[in-house]
Amino acid sequence: MAVGNDFSVRLKQVRVKKKTITRTIRDVIADLQSAKITIPSYQRTFVWETDKQCRFIESIFMDIPIPPLFLLEKFSDEASTTIFEIIDGVQRLTTLENFYGGKLRLSNLDTLSDLNQTTFPTLPPNISGIFLEREINIIIIESDTHPEIQFEVFGRLNQGSVSLNAQELRNCMFHGAFNDFLIHDCSRKNQYKELLAPFKKFQVPSEGKPDKNRGLNVELILRFFALHELYKPETNQYPDSRAEILNDYMRMRIESDKDPDTYPNLKTVDELENLLDKVTRMVTLAFNGNHFKSFSVKKDRAEFAASLNQSIFDVQMLGFADYEEEDIKDLRDVIYDAFLDLSTYDRNFIEAVTRATTHKVGIRVGIWKNHLKRIIEDPEPFKASLSQKNDSFANNPVCSATGNQLESFEEADFYGGKLYHKYNSPRTETAQPNTRKTQKTPISAHLADSDYTFDDIYELVDFVLEFISEKIEDSEFDIRRLSCLECVGTQESLSAKSKHSSKSFKSFGVSLDNKKLYFDKSGSRTEIKQFLQDVASLFSFTGDFQIID
Repeated sequence: MAVGNDFSVRLKQVRVKKKTITRTIRDVIADLQSAKITIPSYQRTFVWETDKQCRFIESIFMDIPIPPLFLLEKFSDEASTTIFEIIDGVQRLTTLENFYGGKLRLSNLDTLSDLNQTTFPTLPPNISGIFLEREINIIIIESDTHPEIQFEVFGRLNQGSVSLNAQELRNCMFHGAFNDFLIHDCSRKNQYKELLAPFKKFQVPSEGKPDKNRGLNVELILRFFALHELYKPETNQYPDSRAEILNDYMRMRIESDKDPDTYPNLKTVDELENLLDKVTRMVTLAFNGNHFKSFSVKKDRAEFAASLNQSIFDVQMLGFADYEEEDIKDLRDVIYDAFLDLSTYDRNFIEAVTRATTHKVGIRVGIWKNHLKRIIEDPEPFKASLSQKNDSFANNPVCSATGNQLESFEEADFYGGKLYHKYNSPRTETAQPNTRKTQKTPISAHLADSDYTFDDIYELVDFVLEFISEKIEDSEFDIRRLSCLECVGTQESLSAKSKHSSKSFKSFGVSLDNKKLYFDKSGSRTEIKQFLQDVASLFSFTGDFQIID
């Protein structure tokens, strides 16, 4: 697609209006204290460790140039004045506040070791004065920059940066009523916090230590709501749990807040809150404290993992979404035991919670929901089987195959009237094989609003390359962009940079500077899929390109 004559008009529409100023540290701190510069609630996560804070303060003393702060200019109706929200630089501003307020004691400084063990209030006046007169550059995004472009600034500033993760960036880009609902009304619920409390990632960090949670508690709720609301019952399909899906759902909620008729099928926030309350109570009831954890069986033991598994979170939360507490109140032990068996013997389920988890939502949740449905609709056979297992374990907890003592109920299996360690159970031999996908395994894709199925990944490569080459064959601009990718080049250039001993290239059907371009299909199935994603992402005409594997 060539650059047209109206491109300069488009540039004016998307141009970020900004100005650059220089302020002293004294002025910046004063503006923070007077709330002229604010750190909005969606930006409050502080992650710098003490050593990094100390090095930053040392850099200011040394007058080393540091990256500018980025502020968003806003007009406050309440105060009838202009304020500035920080959109990049929270860690630096918070460090300045910590040091100036005496919370940060300098340590481990090499160049200015005389400052070690000092705080700002204990510095001699002449030294503290030097610090306060140091200058810092500030770039202000002006208020009349288009709102959509303001949001784009958030993403671009943090792209490739460790300062904001996906959820923190999402908080910036989609802050508003629904985001506040997720943070304040949902993630702070006692029942939900109790479910997350056993996991180290969600524990409150010590002062000066990084926050390992960093919004994951909020993202999990968003993930649950998005998957539940975007589920298509007519095709029994859940969307992939990719970041783009969560972003799309946030956009839908923002648009729905402005005009409820835009997405009439979306639940109200009250309905979502009630759903969250109900499901978290049911998870607490059913899983004996082993919620959100993967379960695995080894020769000498069977155990739950210590960390939270987001795929298991999907299974357990979404599985209960269509039921009420009354449906499971007498079935908690049956449901728990069924989950153990599923995690031990169903290879499709095991693969769906351990591999390619983004694209396996429908598989893992579907398998669990089918089990749950059978239990709830006809519970008596399951109750009877569990009762026999309980009695056998209570009377003689020994594996019939090995004679070894069973250490826990979780590792026990009752099959054919006998008790086994799950690892030695006859059911292990009949479990479905865990097939490994290769380049020759069938594969599907969504391209330009249509779905396709191919016999193998090479057939998919041929189809995508032909589709794209027909669209760009007359555009040198697009062909040159294509040639910049790692997986595209002449045969000579690809041979030189390909790491594979067996090299295989597919002609792209286009040429640059009279040299044919090729696509590198030498790698593994995973590598080829990623290369295809890289190629398709260059062009809008591919639509929401997605490989369904």
